[in-house]
Amino acid sequence: MIAEGFDTYLLDLDGVVYLGNQLLPGARSSLRRLRRMGKTLRFLTNDPRPMRKDLAGRLVDLGVEARPVEIVTCGWATATYLNEESLQSAYVVGSNGLRRELEQAGIELAGEEGGGEDVEAVVVGCDETICYPHIRCGARLIREGARFVSTNEDPTFPTPDGPAPATGTITAAVRTASGETPYVVGKPHPTMFEAALCGLDSEGAVMIGDRLDTDILGARRHGIAALLLRRGGEDSTQTLEEERRPDARISSLDDLFESSL
Repeated sequence: MIAEGFDTYLLDLDGVVYLGNQLLPGARSSLRRLRRMGKTLRFLTNDPRPMRKDLAGRLVDLGVEARPVEIVTCGWATATYLNEESLQSAYVVGSNGLRRELEQAGIELAGEEGGGEDVEAVVVGCDETICYPHIRCGARLIREGARFVSTNEDPTFPTPDGPAPATGTITAAVRTASGETPYVVGKPHPTMFEAALCGLDSEGAVMIGDRLDTDILGARRHGIAALLLRRGGEDSTQTLEEERRPDARISSLDDLFESSL
């Protein structure tokens, strides 16, 4: 069975473990079974708004064992990247959760008006309260020399009312206004996968995701196995170019114990 072939499981959250506020079929029992087998779990998300501890609490409330150290958000990965680059201050175009994640990592945050010479980076995330002054200030600071960092480049995220603007849309506005190209942290870019696999053996790792353009592409670029979770429908993945083609397609996490590669 697939589950025996890997030591570390990187699992996208929305679309693999849960959808909205509901666990997906088989998620709770499959994750419990992987833990009993001694597997290492990491939960990944390109949502920069929540803190790791908030997502761990959400999983626990849904009946899934999880600890903050097992959660890899693009916001936390961005904080890790800033520390690695010795960038000690930032102006955030994003959520309070992203700000708190950066603060916990020791990053000094600029106020609403930005500041100036002391701001070393502009970090763009996603939040429903972002408005024109935030974009204008971020673009100005980038033109003045601050490093431009985007937590991810997803243009939209799904809602019951259809796609809503996400980080990529806001990043595009800042990029247009500043004339600069950002460093992007989240999936499919390597920084996110490096953060998730820090201290682990990547040769025994597999990514399970529901998106070809972030989960599967990122895993392929990082040299690890990739499983596409799709519930129903035709399997057209064999017609895809190699770097977006998963090693296998599953319909739920239960398939890890019922199928083989």
